[in-house]
Amino acid sequence: MSMKPSDPGSPPDKPAEPVQVEPDFRQLFHAAPAPYLVVTPQLIISAVNDAYLRATHTQREAIIGQYIFHVFPDNPEDPEAHSTANLAASFRRVLQYRVADTMAIQKYDIRAEDGTFEEHYWSPVNTPIFDAEGHLTHILHRVEDVTHIVADRYRLKAVESRIDEQSLEIQLANTRLQEAKAELEHERDLRELFVLKLTHDLRTPLASAKMALELLFRKGSDPDNAHRLSASVASSLDRCYRMVDDLLDANRIRSGKKLLIDTEPLELARLTADALTELMTLFGDRFVLVAPALIEGRWSRIQLQRMIENLCINAIKYGAEGRPVRVSVLQGDGTALLKVHNEGPPIPAQVQASLFEPYHRGPAQRTDAQGWGLGLTIVKGVAEAHGGEVRVVSSEQDGTTFQVSLPLGPPE
Repeated sequence: MSMKPSDPGSPPDKPAEPVQVEPDFRQLFHAAPAPYLVVTPQLIISAVNDAYLRATHTQREAIIGQYIFHVFPDNPEDPEAHSTANLAASFRRVLQYRVADTMAIQKYDIRAEDGTFEEHYWSPVNTPIFDAEGHLTHILHRVEDVTHIVADRYRLKAVESRIDEQSLEIQLANTRLQEAKAELEHERDLRELFVLKLTHDLRTPLASAKMALELLFRKGSDPDNAHRLSASVASSLDRCYRMVDDLLDANRIRSGKKLLIDTEPLELARLTADALTELMTLFGDRFVLVAPALIEGRWSRIQLQRMIENLCINAIKYGAEGRPVRVSVLQGDGTALLKVHNEGPPIPAQVQASLFEPYHRGPAQRTDAQGWGLGLTIVKGVAEAHGGEVRVVSSEQDGTTFQVSLPLGPPE
């Protein structure tokens, strides 16, 4: 049977697959109807679309590479102008919190071609732009010209005060929300890290105790082995107890409560020397004790030993490796002074502000010496439970010194 030639006007039996065409995003950016400006984290203009150039009476070649507030300053003839300060604060929030920041309506006058300033009102949104590694590389500044909304001069005079107040309230509320969000996220991260480390650290002594018990069951008939293994179990469980005790005390201190202590007559230099003797079994001959006189008072033996150990271990962790740690016991004005000094890099001022808060730690000199971030919290709690205080002085030249002042009498 003969076949008819296909009709050149009829559709093919199988449709051709559509051709995928990648859009030219640079062209889309420049053609977007909304005004867009792109700045670096240093607030240098790196890109601008045509709508923004039209809205601001500027030329692309004249503003690219310029500091944004040099190109768009406040109106010098308006003493109430504060738009640059508001916009700068918004950029800082974007850089700090890495989220978009929507500003209230801003009065931001634009310089016309003749050099005079035209009155304009804008609704800005600043959005962070990240690269593939998550680094914040640019800020996308989008504005909407809403001058027509407030164009009525008579109505503007009546509502201008309210606009300024609402703008300030919105910005302050936005700042507080962003700060609270960042603080909560930081707290969450610290707690998650702490729980992971707690789980890991508790597993070690518990595993040791379990292994010793299994050996004890199998070799318990030998008195020497039984005594040694029982001591190992007791030591492991005692370590677990101290960990849990630190955690409970840190939470008590954080909630604003004082540690409960039992005081007795003690001599601080002897107590310090005993604590350093125990620490030398772990860290060697690193400690130098300076105690020119006997100092007697009523304190808690257990808690002061705990405080001395935490301060000295902290000095080993964060001080210069291999350098001595100097521990001084001195007489103050109606107080005893305990000073622990280490050489090494100073503690940054921003770290000092949260140094005694739970779960906060600095960069240790020893990579194997990271703790839970509770040691200095316990030190502060012990000092305050005795009616004393602790402070830190740190500099590049003099190293770091923690000083604890303790009243000689029992706390009130």
